[in-house]
Amino acid sequence: MTESRVSLFRKVIVCLTLILAANITAAQTNFPTVTAYRDAILYEGPGDSYLTVAWLRAGIPAEVRERNSVGNWLYVVNDDIDLAGWVMTGYLNTNPEMLFSEIPVNATAADSDPAQIEQPSVAALYVPPLISPISAAMIDVYERGQALGNHDRIITKVGDSLSADSQYLTPMSYEEIVLGSYDYLADTIRYFGESAAGVSAAARIGLTSYVVFDPMWADPELCNSGENPLQCEYRRKQPSIAFIMFGSNDARHIDAGTFADNMRQIVEFSLARGIIPVLSTFSYSPDSEFWWQSVAMNQAIIDLAAEYEVPLINLWMAARPLDNYGLESDLTHMTHSGFAYLKYDTGHESWYGVSLRNLLSIRMLDELRLTLGMD
Repeated sequence: MTESRVSLFRKVIVCLTLILAANITAAQTNFPTVTAYRDAILYEGPGDSYLTVAWLRAGIPAEVRERNSVGNWLYVVNDDIDLAGWVMTGYLNTNPEMLFSEIPVNATAADSDPAQIEQPSVAALYVPPLISPISAAMIDVYERGQALGNHDRIITKVGDSLSADSQYLTPMSYEEIVLGSYDYLADTIRYFGESAAGVSAAARIGLTSYVVFDPMWADPELCNSGENPLQCEYRRKQPSIAFIMFGSNDARHIDAGTFADNMRQIVEFSLARGIIPVLSTFSYSPDSEFWWQSVAMNQAIIDLAAEYEVPLINLWMAARPLDNYGLESDLTHMTHSGFAYLKYDTGHESWYGVSLRNLLSIRMLDELRLTLGMD
């Protein structure tokens, strides 16, 4: 190669390097800008158990630098006024250009700071993340379930009136879905959405962990003679994944030890059939007379999830910052946004219990779909 060609080649390489560097710099600094529609607390980390660091005043712009794994907490910065911290997404005005698929995920910041909680038994409920990682054991369960004839695109729900609620998971099957910034969940909703339609024989008003195996509680229009609700539902749908939440009714009637035994039976029954049981803690109010019973039962759920390496949604922790912990005035049922479809362009996940629970459940489905290689 002649000297002139070598020189030209070097100039081209330098230009390409500068262009690449400029693009990287632009990608690193082109953060979406948001404003709060009302004064919002900024925290040291992505959760209200962290110390507060500042206020983001209404109308003050801030750049979104990072998000948590779900997207319901964002790390925002305003260098001009030396402002930085984590804020709940629902306190921010809608920015149609902000897509969570393009916002870096902070994989190191924990979802809570249990050290800030004075009561040890309550602090323990802050330890699990909002969405647990998927263990290798669940890959084995899924593969065994496929060999048994379970359907990879089918999910179901197991629980009391909170799970029987027609606004929980069922709207995944609706045509109208508004994800807003949560664009990264679209593929998962398309994958599982159709199976969310209809009712579950194992999700009924008044159902508890101690009657889900009682044939007297089976719907005769859906179940065979002698079948219990859980057996009936698993036969009818042969799901690959079951979302399971009990506790609100149980806290009134049984002790935490009996509850743990019942939940263990549900988990083992599911695993034996190659169905991945997604457990969930349940929101509860300290104003309830059964508060400490609920704390012990939520800890039992956490312990079982760890023991069997099954997925866990920490709804209890996620709902703490919501008004009345995402609960209706009866301190049992979760609040509704008033919209029958999934709507995440106006921050409902920060204000309504059912909206938050749907978001966390879909995010868990997304984690399962990607980990298990469903496509």
